[in-house]
Amino acid sequence: MKAAYHRAITQQALGGLLAPDMLEIVILANLGQDALRYQIGHDHFHYDNNSFSAADAYIAECRQQARLHFKQNNLRAGWQAFGRLTHTAQDFYAHSNYVALWREQHPQASPPEIPAFPQWNQTMALRSGKLYYPLEVLSFAPFLRRLVLPLLPRDSHAWMNQDDPGQPHFAFAFAAAVKHTLLEYQNLTQKN
Repeated sequence: MKAAYHRAITQQALGGLLAPDMLEIVILANLGQDALRYQIGHDHFHYDNNSFSAADAYIAECRQQARLHFKQNNLRAGWQAFGRLTHTAQDFYAHSNYVALWREQHPQASPPEIPAFPQWNQTMALRSGKLYYPLEVLSFAPFLRRLVLPLLPRDSHAWMNQDDPGQPHFAFAFAAAVKHTLLEYQNLTQKN
């Protein structure tokens, strides 16, 4: 997802639950996962290239780090770890075909009805966008996207992503990401 939408998802999910300074720590850690250095070789940060198990493990690791930091009364580091896991959780909906598969099964549903990730059916034909370099990188430039997109396979990140409102399942991906972010917060705070 694009930075503005990661921020909006996180604010919508947690805005009434965290003090503004703590929320900003979470958001900055979330956005930091999209730093250029994390775009190649960190598929598990974004659920790219079908890295479902690795991304799930990364979320669990960040959750464990957050709990440890909170026990040590290091709130900043705890909320940073939580922010990193929210980015990955939110990208699941934007970078996989989960939303499209769910919508096929529930064609009349509205965005608020989509369930969050913990309820996904593991028998689904779940996959996420593959990154085809170097063309994939060029697809991120708005003025080149039209030219590059037809050259990329349909299973590419460029074709599959739901990163912005111009994509057909964006509203559903956004709604599910808000739910998942809230679930992660509840999971973290209830076990502290």
